[in-house]
Amino acid sequence: MLTSDLLITRRRGPYLEPRYIDPTAPSIIDLAADIIHIFSAHQGQTRRDLHTALDTRAGDATDYRVQRGLAKLLADDRCEFRIHSAVEPVELRERIFSLARENHPIVREPDVIYPVTRDHILDQVALEHHTSTEEIANSLYADLSDNHILDHFDTPDPAWILHRYNVALAQAMFYRCARMRISVHRNLPVRYKQLFKFIKFFRLIHDIRGDRDAGYEIVLDGPVSMFRLSQKYGLQMSVFLPALLLCTRWKMEAEIALKDGSTGTFVLDEHHNLISHYKDQAVYDSLLEETFAARFEKAKTDWQLERETELINLKDTVFIPDFAFSHPDGRTALLEIVGFWHPDYLRRKLDKLRRAARKDLVVAVSRDLNVQEDDFKNIPGHVFFFKNRIQPKDVIERLNTIRPEDCVRD
Repeated sequence: MLTSDLLITRRRGPYLEPRYIDPTAPSIIDLAADIIHIFSAHQGQTRRDLHTALDTRAGDATDYRVQRGLAKLLADDRCEFRIHSAVEPVELRERIFSLARENHPIVREPDVIYPVTRDHILDQVALEHHTSTEEIANSLYADLSDNHILDHFDTPDPAWILHRYNVALAQAMFYRCARMRISVHRNLPVRYKQLFKFIKFFRLIHDIRGDRDAGYEIVLDGPVSMFRLSQKYGLQMSVFLPALLLCTRWKMEAEIALKDGSTGTFVLDEHHNLISHYKDQAVYDSLLEETFAARFEKAKTDWQLERETELINLKDTVFIPDFAFSHPDGRTALLEIVGFWHPDYLRRKLDKLRRAARKDLVVAVSRDLNVQEDDFKNIPGHVFFFKNRIQPKDVIERLNTIRPEDCVRD
């Protein structure tokens, strides 16, 4: 993600937009290639050396914010840094400072009264750890960010980082978003389902109206509309944008709060040629779901697990269960996992479960949540509580009680 100071915008009347770069411009391609080369050439060197080389490359250039933005994205997405130290740095500092205190004062030029120097201390610690004095000196502050070693750089094509940069500019616009309105239409059903799963995954407050045939109108509350956790929520809205880019026909309008108290409108649609770096068809929303799916596949049962669940239209929103099941005898079932607690989230979740009115629904509720069994007493279907993980046998037990007539909505 780009930080706010790296966002470059322009205003045209009531409309705001980032200053996108042209990924096909030779000068921009050369800039990206130069930065990529600097990263590649500094594998095995410190982060400080890398930053120094990047600063030298920037010089007095007027495009320094573009370079800094490209460099940040490469550092975040393509680099692996490590701490290179013969001894754990904190432990090393504690030992050196302890010896220095015992031999205080430590001097540069030893004499009869003050014979101990810094090198004497480092030599002593090097002997204790069976390594060289130089290695001890280099390890002393190896855990500081500037001293981290660029262990691996996954070299991208210049086109990748340039498209990634344009998306990052658009993402940064949502840090001060008050509300986002999205229209999606004439997409394949799987696209709608994927989009709604991302909304659910990023825990965005939403209102959804429409259907598959006419398309959907979606309103997402932005971080500026919240009383707390706005910074974290702003990041969640920003990382949602690449999911929207996976749709084929869509339009987005966002209300952006400006620092002077005014507002501007940020508009995007499929014609802006922003390319998502997300993969289509995210498989699991959490490790809990992934673990359950793996364990269920090994269970002895005739029920088959299906990751692609149906989308249940509730008129003003949609309900997408986490898993679907099918049985050779024709029965079907759904599983919804309630593992995240927030008063508003829980209220919405319970409302959706009641309105869905599915007797073929199994609901697994985490015992870590601040809820009671009475909270789910009016939920159609089968509800059970789990502690740390969902046991397949607990789900299968309830699946087996589902009757053929339960598989059709009343």
